[in-house]
Amino acid sequence: EEEEASPSLSSEGEQQRRRAVRLAVVEYELGVNHTDTQECSAGEEHLAKCLQLLERHRLARDCVSLYIQAQNNLGILWSERNDIKTAQTYLESAEALYNQYMKENGNPPFDSSEHFMTEETLSDQERSKRFEKVYTHTLYYLAQVYQHLEMTEKAAQYCHTTLKRQLEYSGYYPIEWALNAAILSQYYLTKQCFMESRHCLAAASVIIGQAEQMPSGEDSK
Repeated sequence: EEEEASPSLSSEGEQQRRRAVRLAVVEYELGVNHTDTQECSAGEEHLAKCLQLLERHRLARDCVSLYIQAQNNLGILWSERNDIKTAQTYLESAEALYNQYMKENGNPPFDSSEHFMTEETLSDQERSKRFEKVYTHTLYYLAQVYQHLEMTEKAAQYCHTTLKRQLEYSGYYPIEWALNAAILSQYYLTKQCFMESRHCLAAASVIIGQAEQMPSGEDSK
């Protein structure tokens, strides 16, 4: 009898989990909307609720991307409050979760938009691209946090990784990318890393050249 009951119990648990994940998506969207309109306390509350709902399942394929996105947004929120240490905690936690998921699972996780898609699903290639973009944002914000904390060498390392990943996954604004590459070039110059400095400047020049050839409105991918 116990063996017959277990599938239904498992199914019931799975339904509860799916409901929790969908509710977490709603909490996340509310959190982002509130923070975008400068209602930071309400935004923080919704984003924290999103994490709470996903905590037990954060390494699941349908939860990990959303969990990291919520942590990214809490990192931004606390950074804007000038509480850089709290921002660092959220962002480093997001980084660790990405690395743990890739090590233990590695399959392209579901995108948060898929939880309310009834008919179509994304390809694994598109899922992977979106997940990597989420993680690139984590690294981008960490670079800024380390800069604020005057951890200059670490900030430069994360900036370099971010720029490389933005090129790899075609997720960048050319002018902003070139500016960041030029700033990184200056850092390498102060460290007398002349080849690295020259490489960053050359890359910035190439990207600027590409931006000039693009029709207006197509400078972001």
